[in-house]
Amino acid sequence: NGRTILAGGLTPSNVAEAIHLLHPDIVDVSSGVEKAPGIKNHDLLRDFADAVKNSEVAS
Repeated sequence: NGRTILAGGLTPSNVAEAIHLLHPDIVDVSSGVEKAPGIKNHDLLRDFADAVKNSEVAS
């Protein structure tokens, strides 16, 4: 369908730059927001979402 998905190694600290450089349609995160394997950190999830939202505003 022509959509670009960016995944792998994304964290709250690097997702905005990745979006700025690559302009993906979708970003995927998993281990970049975990406090331990398989356990998500709510603060990191919030920070990730905020970084994505802020990068969309800047684009």
